[in-house]
Amino acid sequence: MTLFSLSTATLPIILLTDFGSGDPYVGQMKGVLARHAPGALVIDSFHDISPFHIKSAAWLLERCWPHMPRPAVWLCVVDPGVGSGRRGLVVEAGGSFFVGPDNGLFTYPLSLHGAKALVLDEVAGENGVSPTFHGRDLFAPVAAHLATGTASKGLGAPLFSPPPVTFADPGWRGGFGEWEAEVILVDRYGNLVTTLPGAELADRQAKGEIDGRPCGSLVTTFASVPPGESTMVVGGFGTVEVVVNQGSARENLSAGLGSKLRVRAAF
Repeated sequence: MTLFSLSTATLPIILLTDFGSGDPYVGQMKGVLARHAPGALVIDSFHDISPFHIKSAAWLLERCWPHMPRPAVWLCVVDPGVGSGRRGLVVEAGGSFFVGPDNGLFTYPLSLHGAKALVLDEVAGENGVSPTFHGRDLFAPVAAHLATGTASKGLGAPLFSPPPVTFADPGWRGGFGEWEAEVILVDRYGNLVTTLPGAELADRQAKGEIDGRPCGSLVTTFASVPPGESTMVVGGFGTVEVVVNQGSARENLSAGLGSKLRVRAAF
């Protein structure tokens, strides 16, 4: 009995990293994928996760998942522990594969019914495994072999214990007219994406504070306030975002990852 159910068709490979676009790291990984899985569609989900911010990456993976093809291979590398004793994983969940470090990044797929995981051996390309670049030398070759259906055996051992690293649900709490949440992502516009589900505030009038600074009322669109004014909207991830119309909430409000949002309903 094999651990993974491999497809006979070449699967798309979805990339999620904190490598950014100004360095050669993403290009090198794509080069490995092109050599080992030349027919695979490679999708750049996001490469500008704040460096080393694993919790942000795990949260974003869950929210990108519904919009991506399935089955697929997710190659996810936010890996501040690269080269240490942290394990490499392959997770099969929801009809797809997830390849990357065991550091909490795969909290969502591991929560899905029937999820299975194995611990990766150092199966790598012909140039060996760099202790500082497992994304290129370990995870990318594995992702390519999974995408092409050539890696049913020899990747590693089924994971029984200790369990994989996972995060608790991202922090938000409240109800009865008052909520608290945290900024989990800052996008290139300077919008402060929080963990507070927009559904909590459905059909309510509400005002917010970010790290104690007033940040405006909840509105429907950016253009509901004048340019340069801060406000709150329910963004594309379905959660409350603190934004500035045609400006940066990060700069205007001196806030960022981990900042605290407090929202109060107007009765």
